[in-house]
Amino acid sequence: MDFKINILLISFLVYLRINSVVGLKCHVCSSHVKGEESCLSIAEGDSRFLRECDSLTEVSCRTQQQYIEFEVLGQSHEPRTIRQCATTPFDPDRPCYHRSGFGGKVSVCNCNQDGCNGAPRGVAANLSLMTLLLAAGMVAKKMIFK
Repeated sequence: MDFKINILLISFLVYLRINSVVGLKCHVCSSHVKGEESCLSIAEGDSRFLRECDSLTEVSCRTQQQYIEFEVLGQSHEPRTIRQCATTPFDPDRPCYHRSGFGGKVSVCNCNQDGCNGAPRGVAANLSLMTLLLAAGMVAKKMIFK
């Protein structure tokens, strides 16, 4: 019984170590750049713009949604989305902030999971994670109380 718990614990620690060595993966693109127009709205599962960030300095993923009001300058309105690796640490108390001024406004959101600055996570992904955690808990309970 102790052997099974030790194997489970060692496997979990190895998993954590591997994930801490590999850098965070973020979508890196700008809808204003020719060929990257689809950056405006990335479909779930689309990894075309997914890049590994510098693991030493880039600690979160960022999405900037810019609404440039060129009407002020006599041009047409143009929304832009910029997705990138960021050096700003993720703050769960303030994941997003908004700024506005003459000629436009910007919404900036940071997150800290692979690909989190793409499409919103679906219900199916969250359900799969919950099922996996429930199954692991049941196995652990059987091993401990056996």
